[in-house]
Amino acid sequence: MRIDFFVINLDRSPQRLADIRADMAAEGIDLIRIAGVDGKAIPEEGRTLLDVPAFLRQHGKRPVPGEYGCYLGHLKAIDAIEAGEADAGVVFEDDVRPRPEMLPVLQALAERDDWDVVRFAHHRRPARRRLRALPEGRHLSAAFFGPTGSGAAYIVRRSAAARLSAALRPMSLPFDVALERGWATGLRTLDIWDDLIAFNAQSKTSQIEVGGRYGARKLKPWRRLPTLVFRATDLVRRIVYALGQGRAR
Repeated sequence: MRIDFFVINLDRSPQRLADIRADMAAEGIDLIRIAGVDGKAIPEEGRTLLDVPAFLRQHGKRPVPGEYGCYLGHLKAIDAIEAGEADAGVVFEDDVRPRPEMLPVLQALAERDDWDVVRFAHHRRPARRRLRALPEGRHLSAAFFGPTGSGAAYIVRRSAAARLSAALRPMSLPFDVALERGWATGLRTLDIWDDLIAFNAQSKTSQIEVGGRYGARKLKPWRRLPTLVFRATDLVRRIVYALGQGRAR
């Protein structure tokens, strides 16, 4: 399987690009840059891909401009995979660095057609169902709980990229949450643990939101009741989805 590697990078962040290019080059990886989208430069009336009522209902927070820009950047990367000639594409955010075992694990993953989207960066480690053993102690898995956090590194089959892009429109959740919902996108969306990347020093500086302002965007408790219903329903769907994946090996 031929795999292309993409990095999403804002024009104002050349040092991030230089750092990740150097780290990936050390592993023999040549990155294709996807110009990130600065959500702060898009006025509210121009955020045509954002379904605000659905976002408030499902996420329980007001969206921030950076979230919208992040979402658009990832859609650009997924569309680039679909338009390319490789069998699959890996998408990185620009604040990660690869672990030495990343390429062997991805090569082993590619040997079987039992996935469409696989995430290999996370902020949480929930209970999960192991589906297939991979090199270096890794496993292809399905999480029973979530969201597991992070859209910083994932692989998408080119044959699934157009369907994923369509399923992610319009935006009604942050990208990392929307990506892992295979039960909603209709794609075989799984995970590899332990992570195949680490976060570099740049990850301490968020380009989505700064400081404590994000917490202030939460809706009032009584306005978050629909969010609680959505999350409870999604948890049940997630568990059913995980149980429905291939048998453990």
